[in-house]
Amino acid sequence: MIRSATVLDIPEIKKIWDQSFDDPLNYVDFLYDRVLDPSDTLVFEEDGHVSSMAMSFYCAFRYHEEEIPCVYIYGCATRPDRTSRGLMTQLISAVEQNAIARGCQMAVLVPGNRSLYRYYERRGYSADFSLRRVSLRPGMLKTVHRPEKAIEYDRIFPEDMYEIREKALYEVPHVVWKASQLDFIAADALAYQDHIASYDGEAGKAYAIYSINRKNMFIRELLGTSEESSTMLLVGLVDEQNPKRVTMEMPVGGGILPTEGDNVVYGMSKAFKTAKTLSDLEPYMNLMLD
Repeated sequence: MIRSATVLDIPEIKKIWDQSFDDPLNYVDFLYDRVLDPSDTLVFEEDGHVSSMAMSFYCAFRYHEEEIPCVYIYGCATRPDRTSRGLMTQLISAVEQNAIARGCQMAVLVPGNRSLYRYYERRGYSADFSLRRVSLRPGMLKTVHRPEKAIEYDRIFPEDMYEIREKALYEVPHVVWKASQLDFIAADALAYQDHIASYDGEAGKAYAIYSINRKNMFIRELLGTSEESSTMLLVGLVDEQNPKRVTMEMPVGGGILPTEGDNVVYGMSKAFKTAKTLSDLEPYMNLMLD
């Protein structure tokens, strides 16, 4: 049967999570302590044990001043000895029905691997969300002004992050995270040894969430209240960290270096009670718990 999880299910949920995902130990405790309640997880119970699970929480999709409520589905996993029995399809359907009952108009998710895109397509999801992946080349930042104030590392208030993000994405249809959710996302990034750089100068504010591996820098999100503040943070970050290679992900329909990069599929959506999709809007989804 399908039911909401309770605290008594957490040990079995943790076991399924650890069998399914490459995450730090006790990551489920981190989720429940910071952003989730066990009841936000639906489980498929068989013979008194959890066979499958699907997590969700509520967010919004915004364009200018218009906003529609959404459900974000993630953490979908099944015990290895219970796969290929249709349990996850039933769970996802139950999550969707709960979301519709709460007034949500859309579900969004990020498939865990490429093979899952077909799985979700068969269940009504469309690959509507892409990111623009840009690799910096020598000389691309040559004319950018260096920041006149120091960059701060691994310290940013979620309210500031929310303000920067919403101002940067005002012209871009996007999935919205509340300040409280961004606080968790920042903590999640740091838990994976990623970093956050922030800048506050005369040109405006900006932040970047990034990682460095063997001198290769990957910037997961770089947004600012102005194009100048974003590029100043970028050039200052590159100057200080001195990576060999820099790759960053930007909105398809916005952000700095707008003519650079290649589009890569990232996330999917399913609109409830309509056959319309979002792909023509070039919508933006990032910082998901993928």
